[in-house]
Amino acid sequence: MNSTPGWPSMPPQDAPRRQRRGWIIVALLTMVVLGAVAAWWGGRTSPAIVAATGTMAAVDDSSGRAPGDSRVRVRVLNASGTRGYARRATIELRDRGFDVVEYDTERGTPRSGTLIVSHTGHRDWAERLQRAVGTGAIEARPDSLRYVDLTIFVGRDWKPSTETLRP
Repeated sequence: MNSTPGWPSMPPQDAPRRQRRGWIIVALLTMVVLGAVAAWWGGRTSPAIVAATGTMAAVDDSSGRAPGDSRVRVRVLNASGTRGYARRATIELRDRGFDVVEYDTERGTPRSGTLIVSHTGHRDWAERLQRAVGTGAIEARPDSLRYVDLTIFVGRDWKPSTETLRP
């Protein structure tokens, strides 16, 4: 037996026990890391948000996003009578690739339903916007003088995402 002066000598049967303990620690750390990766991977895609009325809200899929090869300019108007809906809709639409160039509050009587108006004749863009917000009727009102492709009048039927708002 080799022993270092001042250190107690280790019995030969302790070495395999220490090696086994080391492998157990490595296995536990690996399981923790894999669990963290699985939790992160599962949290990446948000599930569909179902409103209290049972209607489907925004779904995170490619058909509910702006087309990647085009710039879709959107004007958001809060017509619901609820403060902050235009800003919240703007954040959600920008997250989905739409270029919100203006948002404001629509004056007058609040709307119960959301309305999406297509000014440039791109019905497919209006349908993508409709899928992104999870509600809304689509109308075509061609207007070549507008600098936007779509206008959305956010009504009371729209349910914003339940995620925390960013500043």
